[in-house]
Amino acid sequence: MKKKFAIVICVALIVFVEFQLFSCSRVPKRPDDLPPLTSCVVSVTFGDEIMEGVGILMTPEDKNVNKWSAGGITNKEGKATMITSAVFTGVVPGKYIISFKKNGESVDMNAPPSLIPQKYITGKSKEIIDVTTDKSEYVFTLEGLKN
Repeated sequence: MKKKFAIVICVALIVFVEFQLFSCSRVPKRPDDLPPLTSCVVSVTFGDEIMEGVGILMTPEDKNVNKWSAGGITNKEGKATMITSAVFTGVVPGKYIISFKKNGESVDMNAPPSLIPQKYITGKSKEIIDVTTDKSEYVFTLEGLKN
């Protein structure tokens, strides 16, 4: 009786572990029309100051050529590894309009919605990044940080 109970428990544990491994480690299937990606790390500074927590969005300059946007958030070194479609590490080589956003620490009705100047935000930015396969790191020094 004890042996049967131990076998049932072992089988149940094996099924549970296999379920966890397969359900938790699933990555969405790569779309068939997604071109090869190249590594892209973007660093953001304001003068000499490294900025952590800056959201970066890369929107294709010509959506007829490339429909794949990418994004990332800077770490404590001020670097963001760009990810396409919020899943796939890297970006499709090409030209992108790059925009930035960083919110303040507190929620204040009188505070600006972003510490990044308006000229760098999504919809207004004219900054271009040309991602190539022979370069993987790009640095943007932004001007006019609002305190």
